[in-house]
Amino acid sequence: MENQKQSTLELVAAHRGQGRRVSEVLSSLGVARSNYYRWKKDESQNKADRQSSYEVTAEERGQIDEVKGQYPQYRHRRIQGVLQQQGVYLSASVIYGHLKAQGQVEPYQRRAAPWKEPHYEVWQRNLMWGSDWTKLRVGGVRWYLLTVIDFFSRWIIAWEVVPTVHAGTIKAIYQAGLRNQGISIHSQTKPKLRVDRGSPNTSGITQEFFEGLGAGLSFARVRRPTDNALTERFYGSIKQEEIYLVGNYPDEISAQEEIGRYIESYHHTRPHQSLMNFTPAHVHQVNNKSRLLDELKEIKRRTRDKRKAYWADRLKKGKPPTEGECPGQGQSEIVDPGANTQAVFQHQPPDSQNESP
Repeated sequence: MENQKQSTLELVAAHRGQGRRVSEVLSSLGVARSNYYRWKKDESQNKADRQSSYEVTAEERGQIDEVKGQYPQYRHRRIQGVLQQQGVYLSASVIYGHLKAQGQVEPYQRRAAPWKEPHYEVWQRNLMWGSDWTKLRVGGVRWYLLTVIDFFSRWIIAWEVVPTVHAGTIKAIYQAGLRNQGISIHSQTKPKLRVDRGSPNTSGITQEFFEGLGAGLSFARVRRPTDNALTERFYGSIKQEEIYLVGNYPDEISAQEEIGRYIESYHHTRPHQSLMNFTPAHVHQVNNKSRLLDELKEIKRRTRDKRKAYWADRLKKGKPPTEGECPGQGQSEIVDPGANTQAVFQHQPPDSQNESP
């Protein structure tokens, strides 16, 4: 960039000596007048030699060092507060820069927010399920969509459209999920169910059912929707892509059919970014994250090999690209502004008018 600036300044000076106007030369070079005069000003005035009237003084640096020595545990923001109490205002960034130059910036790490740490590690299907319900309108009346989702694959284990939600529906939807997955009620290991603290979930009937079944009932923390984030995320998707678009289902049968079609598409065709763009059906079937990663790597490898073979075939049929040329594109060149300008003005008579900056 500096070479371009210098060559432009020298070229304009040379053509001005021949009687050309500055604007005419700059137009042929494609350089803005404002850039040219800024470059010319920078050339005549060295920025490093200019002294800013707002630069921190030696006295202010000494005050920073004095406070740091008195309170070695203080960082730049607290030092700013101490100096402000003394009637001296320095920005926190200025104090930080000075301390950093002195090597007095200590490493600092914040404690991770507890709500960002999940209380579970799901490494295969049917370890943990999430359940919740959301509203929809059927025949102008409020009904509910009740679902159970697998936290590993996002597969909808069981779902039902019901007019009301109570302890009986919670029991029924969990039993339906066990049947759909071929899990016996006598199995020693059953999926844990993550739910919120709604009354159907916290009722004594529901808790007695899970205790008798030997299954875990995990309650989300108060005001922590992230504890059941996968269920909430599914409801966000189905509301935007299905329920809100329909608005009001004519009857229960229509609601069951339309929502069933959406869930079928959600399982088998809709890619999920959180599943590396695989579908829940595929992830639920593979049931192994390492195998999914290997499959993704293989897809990437095949794509690269196919692309490599394509360009190799193109090169065989045509001229191989030289240095600076991209496949399928022309040669990239660095244009010399002096050569272009000389070609433009070679056959033009000198202009008697001179332009001064």
